[in-house]
Amino acid sequence: MRPGCGQNRARSPADPESPLVRYVLMPFQFAGTAFAFALFGLGGVIFGLLITPVLKMTSKSPEEERRRARAVVRWWFGCFVTIITALRLVRVEVRNPEALMKEGAILACSHPSLIDVVCLLSVVPEATTIVKASLLKNIFTRAPIRAAGYVSNAEGPDAIEKLARELESGTAFVIFPEGTRTPSEFPEGEMPRLHRGAAQLALHTRRAVTPVRITASPRWLTKDRGWWHLPEKPMMLTFEALPEIPAAPYLDLYNATPRLAARRFTLALGRELFPGIRQPTSSDAP
Repeated sequence: MRPGCGQNRARSPADPESPLVRYVLMPFQFAGTAFAFALFGLGGVIFGLLITPVLKMTSKSPEEERRRARAVVRWWFGCFVTIITALRLVRVEVRNPEALMKEGAILACSHPSLIDVVCLLSVVPEATTIVKASLLKNIFTRAPIRAAGYVSNAEGPDAIEKLARELESGTAFVIFPEGTRTPSEFPEGEMPRLHRGAAQLALHTRRAVTPVRITASPRWLTKDRGWWHLPEKPMMLTFEALPEIPAAPYLDLYNATPRLAARRFTLALGRELFPGIRQPTSSDAP
């Protein structure tokens, strides 16, 4: 064994993970983070003032305009992720990335941080998602959301048919069944309340769902930690695409009792996204 291998050793003062270096870099990280978020918001305004008119004038159809708008959003989000990783605030790891590249995939994800949706939409080649209706009234987000054709959560059942057509055309659908970020102190081994939208869409379209388990350590950009609460060390954000959950085992039940089929499908999805959940009982089986 080489000297020092397998042994704990004190960090060098020059080690980027050492408390001294983190203390020295903190003001620069804070300023850089403020700049990144300001740039992110400004990008939404510029989108409405410049990019949307250009897309409308140069696109041959609404579908082409929407596709090009999503490409701009993907590039814009990618720039933001590049900045915050360069600031050593976030590290990103993607496991089984090929699953995220599949055309027409339903990607149902856990939601530990505000930044996870930005990371996902920066890497999935062609994707749509559901957004809060309030973002359509926000000056910084409404233009790109409308141009990209993202679905408002206020659309209700009408959204199912719209999303079904998107999936058929090869567009992936990114959804967060929790509907909000996972609470920081959520008890391990318990499942947060999940909405049934992913299951309802999967059963309606007879498509499998790909669970994407997202973990973040240490947690940052949660509902109770704003961007100015910088992490003491870079947040490790891991995206793990898990084996698909097929719709087929639930279709007979769906034809008879759609609500019960969606509930059981959602329960199966929750067990994948949140490991340690109790084992299924006979009443939960499809």
